[in-house]
Amino acid sequence: MFDTNLLIYYLNASLTKSVRQQVDKIIEVGAFISVITRIEVLGWTNHTEQSLKSTEELLSIMNEQDLNEEIVKLCIYVRQLTKLKLPDAIIAATALHLDLPLITRNIKDFQKVPDLKLINPFEP
Repeated sequence: MFDTNLLIYYLNASLTKSVRQQVDKIIEVGAFISVITRIEVLGWTNHTEQSLKSTEELLSIMNEQDLNEEIVKLCIYVRQLTKLKLPDAIIAATALHLDLPLITRNIKDFQKVPDLKLINPFEP
């Protein structure tokens, strides 16, 4: 499951060739995002018409997980244990709910979440 920051790097072409290839492979087999990731990525205020179109195209091929009661309960649990901001807590809870690793560059904040598997594609 992708964290918002990774999609932003991807869309801004800020990834190295090898990291972009890793991300492309994950997208190819079926990437997941939280509904909050769609909100964050599309809600960015500096979109151009082209960047908004590219973003919508990328998001359309991803599996989006909406909020449900289990994710809400997991989010509350995560917020009680950590000082994660609400969007990050929703993303972490969604990854836990789906039993998927979270692919992010923001390891520092998410490592506080018990049982959350993390992948930083920027590290070897």
